[in-house]
Amino acid sequence: MKEGEKMDKDMDMSGGNMKMGGGMGMMGGGMMMSMAHPIHLHGQQFQVLSREIEGMRQEEYKTVKEGFLDTGWKDTVLVMPGEEIVIAKPFQDYKGLFLYHCHNLEHEDLGMMRQFYIS
Repeated sequence: MKEGEKMDKDMDMSGGNMKMGGGMGMMGGGMMMSMAHPIHLHGQQFQVLSREIEGMRQEEYKTVKEGFLDTGWKDTVLVMPGEEIVIAKPFQDYKGLFLYHCHNLEHEDLGMMRQFYIS
């Protein structure tokens, strides 16, 4: 992957094939199952830049979209069904494989765990 490209549910279930150049990495989310998923990035912190969601009434989504959940640095972000998120994480000092997974342990155990490579 190149900086600013989106990561989606069809990319790299086996891990290791996603690549981003150095600098600031950004990724988006996809839809897996029709429930919310707390997605955790191991050993790293990031900031949520934006969220977009289809199929949810705007008044229900307003508190999330306006940043009440997204202020500050995070290592876990709640991703709603059908939602796409954009995060920013500086990777300039870090190279190699990075793991991310759903923090619902049943989902993690069933394979909702991936990795990406920063070159």
